Amino acid sequence: MVFSLFKKKKEPQQLKNRVEFCITNLALGAADAYDVLIERDDIEIEESGCTSHCEICEQGIFAIVNGEVVTADDAETLVQAIDEELKQNPLF
Repeated sequence: MVFSLFKKKKEPQQLKNRVEFCITNLALGAADAYDVLIERDDIEIEESGCTSHCEICEQGIFAIVNGEVVTADDAETLVQAIDEELKQNPLF
């Protein structure tokens, strides 16, 4: 029996909303929001070395939700702002 390694049957993957954090911003206070969101199954979390949003990073904490920048003054407010963004502009 001959079979191909390239024709593997793949499980369909569920699309997830994507939330990206800058490593520097995590150190500045976004880590608490990260810890809350990492437990959720509907969100894919990504950490980036730098997201090139330095002016926003200097002003407060932020995350990039499905490509949109979301800002807040503290972690609790950031989680609420991310939830609001996901309600207004869900990926699916």
